[in-house]
Amino acid sequence: MTGNARQPLRSVAVVGGGPVALIAAVAFAQALPGAMIMLVPAPVTPDTLADRFPIALPATHDLLATLGLPPERLLAKGIARPRLATRFDAWSRDGGAWMVGEDSAATLPEGRLQGVWLRAGGKRRFHELIPACVAASAGIVDPRIEPALQIDPGRFAQVLGSIAGQAGVRPVAAFGAFDGDRLALHDGTQIAADLFVDASGPPRLLTRAASFADWAAMLPATRMTVSPPVADPGPIDRYRATPTGWIADWPGATATAGNGGDGIVIAPGRLIAPFDGKVLAIGDAAVQPGPLGRMGFTLALTQLALIRELMPARDPEPLLVAEINRRAGERADRLRDFLAAHYHGGGRTTGPFWHRLDRLARPASLDRLLTQFARRGQIVSDDEETVSRDAWLAVLLGQGIRPERPDPVALSLSPAEAARAIDTLATRLAALEFPS
Repeated sequence: MTGNARQPLRSVAVVGGGPVALIAAVAFAQALPGAMIMLVPAPVTPDTLADRFPIALPATHDLLATLGLPPERLLAKGIARPRLATRFDAWSRDGGAWMVGEDSAATLPEGRLQGVWLRAGGKRRFHELIPACVAASAGIVDPRIEPALQIDPGRFAQVLGSIAGQAGVRPVAAFGAFDGDRLALHDGTQIAADLFVDASGPPRLLTRAASFADWAAMLPATRMTVSPPVADPGPIDRYRATPTGWIADWPGATATAGNGGDGIVIAPGRLIAPFDGKVLAIGDAAVQPGPLGRMGFTLALTQLALIRELMPARDPEPLLVAEINRRAGERADRLRDFLAAHYHGGGRTTGPFWHRLDRLARPASLDRLLTQFARRGQIVSDDEETVSRDAWLAVLLGQGIRPERPDPVALSLSPAEAARAIDTLATRLAALEFPS
């Protein structure tokens, strides 16, 4: 993480009261050892999902390790627990369950897995060929599978607070107001900084006037209630589609989401430009991806990784500001498309919540992806991807989308040969014979 040697950042003020603000303060303190990093507390509101329900996908584990938070330590200390897969019930065209694994799907010497599976007639569920899904269904946390981290926000905040103190982060009085150049604190003092970081969640205490792209049509779960869990779901997040939305079982909570009734109001969307050269928004202040998948904290970590790569100095060059905004926007939009595919992929179709989707516009980029997949079964990876290609395949195949054109390599196999290859692989995986 390097800055402009002529005008490096001398001070950074991070505003927020949850794990996103704390880990941002730690990241800046470690990257800028000569700078003053100030942490300005602010309330964590009910719709600040990244702070309340943090989860870190495997793509972010390297960053956590760099910050002194290796996944194995978080798991060993009980700060996090593993999530191997996510299961969806009543969410497909045929009503069958489907799952998305955190790790890669298995491979076949006969050709691309999805092509051989389709050639075999897709009689088995695709998730039976994903080691993480097989282990999760068996309730086994296998060391050969890299899990997502389901983080306990309270314990995580304690650890981050300790690391922040050791790194020299300076706590100050609570947030009062911001005029664009200075922060007014509750104790009457004012502070200036070279960079202000808005990690306050959807209230956007520093960026509330910035232009915002509304994603409610694409991610229509705009109301959520949270209640105590009925049972511990283990290493699987479980979602069940209902006529009015969905119900999810997460560790420590049952979430019910839809677009009507009471509950927490969720406004999915993102800032058009999360960085203006002076103020940087991260976490739910920059992007609110909604409750499906609990992706907010993962996205905040990817935003921090981007800033580590393109660390601005004082008075940053317009090209650098534009590049940060471009890449952050592409990353957010790609994740939006992944989540929107759960709603607009044509899986569940019954019930008022799902009928309404036909009248809502979906992103043009998602339309292109779904059209291409429906024709050729191809998923073109994006430079700013947060989830894996196998996760995309699991979502689309799980809902019931079947490409029109068969995989040309798989055509070299007869349907019977393809079925034998798939059956052999599924049998091995069921016996926990995972590829090394």
